[in-house]
Amino acid sequence: MVLQCIFAFCAIIGFSIIIEAPKKCLFVNGVLGMLGWAVYLLIEAISAMLAATFVSALVLAVAAHILARILKTPVTTVLIPAILTIVPGAGMYQTVYYLFLSDMEQAIPSLVNTIGAAGAIATAIFIVDAFVVVLKKIFLYEHGTKP
Repeated sequence: MVLQCIFAFCAIIGFSIIIEAPKKCLFVNGVLGMLGWAVYLLIEAISAMLAATFVSALVLAVAAHILARILKTPVTTVLIPAILTIVPGAGMYQTVYYLFLSDMEQAIPSLVNTIGAAGAIATAIFIVDAFVVVLKKIFLYEHGTKP
């Protein structure tokens, strides 16, 4: 597991360099990618893949919002590279592979799992973003500023 997390760290830093993320975000992106993968592996060991994906995306979205404010950078500059480790790319590959072989008995469950994982990521990010919007409105209201 430790070796996988180290590889996740390196992969996310490499991806961040390729997409030209700000230099101040490179290390943070790597740490977030490693964190996301570690949470995924820990939760997957005791639960289902979709639960692991959801919890990992939830943790990443919260951490990305916090770190983006510390770094004074848009959330997407840290969130997009960080979620790369949990994006169901292998599931989509398997789905297309089974479709290519005309093996619908394996293609359909693979597609359902892949869509479920993508939906879990999107839902987790949406929940955290909505929570942040609510917190901002509460904070602005308490300080006498109109949202």
